[in-house]
Amino acid sequence: MNHMGGHKWLSVEKDEKNESVYYLYEPFRGAIDTNEIEISYNAETYELYEKGTAVVQNYFGNADVDKYETCEYFDYISNSKKVISIEKWEGETEKSIGNLIENNRIRITQEIDSKSKTVSYSSKNKGNKIAGIIILLIVALPFLASLIDLFSGLFVNKSMENYIEKETTKYTYVTSITNNVNNKKAKVYKSSLLDIDATVKDIIDGVPEGITDTIDSDPNTEEDGIGLQTEKEYAYIYEENNEIFVQVSSKEYVNNSGTTYHSGHYHHYYGTFRSTRNSDTYSNYAYSARQRSVNSRTSSGGGTSSGK
Repeated sequence: MNHMGGHKWLSVEKDEKNESVYYLYEPFRGAIDTNEIEISYNAETYELYEKGTAVVQNYFGNADVDKYETCEYFDYISNSKKVISIEKWEGETEKSIGNLIENNRIRITQEIDSKSKTVSYSSKNKGNKIAGIIILLIVALPFLASLIDLFSGLFVNKSMENYIEKETTKYTYVTSITNNVNNKKAKVYKSSLLDIDATVKDIIDGVPEGITDTIDSDPNTEEDGIGLQTEKEYAYIYEENNEIFVQVSSKEYVNNSGTTYHSGHYHHYYGTFRSTRNSDTYSNYAYSARQRSVNSRTSSGGGTSSGK
């Protein structure tokens, strides 16, 4: 497909239900550091959810690949389900960006014989030799990874509230508080863990790919508590009468004059939320936890390759 002087191609894959999943790709011109697990492009954040080594098991058309040729790949996905794919082939690097296409927008007018090689190409650029539709089947080494592994990053829990609610042996529900301005609720839990430090680290470990900020407005004391944020949530971990509490809510609750369960912590609750002082200790801990989580998901391989 040629669009305003550039090439686009359709990637067709099978999900765990053996149903077709369609992505429309085009060349990506941005600079990517594949050592990063999070990148920004066009005001969107993309997270690494798949990396590994892949091998070409089969293809059709006059594609510029060889059977059993391998590449190292890195796939990043945004909340809007856009994918940036980086493929490092021998002697070159391929970069593409794709958008998920809903199945109801696809109409197949003619099946193509997978043994035929009648597809023609016009571009001399090795990375863009796709004027028609090419399907390149990439199977990760050392196992044949399923699409459920491929999209595993989409289903990683990134909600502190969901994690805390399920960990009933560690957290006991105490009460809910309603913000009278917007009717949003905050939930309060009592932690059975040893102290604030253990509780903060447990929540980070439970939501390693969701934590965006770890806030300690005054590192010289624990009286102000510790704040954890995800994209949409805020959790405040503090001590009251030698017991550890966690108040967790959406950021909307906090932004509209929400209250605290223990009124004596009101000032610290809001001060921590608004503070830009990240805790070095917990930031480093969160980074390590995130890396471990990503690596554990990507160790088996997969990929969303559109092909060379």
